[in-house]
Amino acid sequence: MRKIVFVALFTVLVFANADVAGAAGGIGIDLSGNWASEPSGGFDDTFGVELGMNVDFKNFGLNVDSKNMDFQGRVSLGYYDWDKTQSGINLDYQRVPLFLGARVLTSLAPQVKLYGQLGLEFSFDDKEYLDASGKQSDSELNVGLTPGIGLLFPISNSFYAAIRFDYHIISDDYATLGLTLGFNLP
Repeated sequence: MRKIVFVALFTVLVFANADVAGAAGGIGIDLSGNWASEPSGGFDDTFGVELGMNVDFKNFGLNVDSKNMDFQGRVSLGYYDWDKTQSGINLDYQRVPLFLGARVLTSLAPQVKLYGQLGLEFSFDDKEYLDASGKQSDSELNVGLTPGIGLLFPISNSFYAAIRFDYHIISDDYATLGLTLGFNLP
């Protein structure tokens, strides 16, 4: 079931804005490697991946005119797998977060942009636990809020790198610190 959900969400992420993706410029695709703190449920910290897309608001017909700031919509899909051992039994906690939100970027220097982002997180979670009858699994959809901040480094007109910090305010909240590589569509 998890694989089906992951494939479905990936497909939505890639094709949801197909008509927008055909527009000239203003769209970035990126891949992040993230360290994730242990969720409140007590699992160890882990590493995960995230695939994201940023779209300039101008591509949606929203002309936000500012000399110092850029405004973007963002959608991303991640995957995290925490584990712990309890009473000699290995337990997993898998989370597939879908982020839908917005970013505000401002230039600190010609090759450095600071951004803040805020959005809703829809997290598809599968958590194993022990009870009196043994190892159990619970799957659920959780909804939360994710604020974040980051530094974006344009490498060229086509490529960029970033470092970022996000805090996921959700059931079993956690923090992520990520390194991102991305490219801008023409």
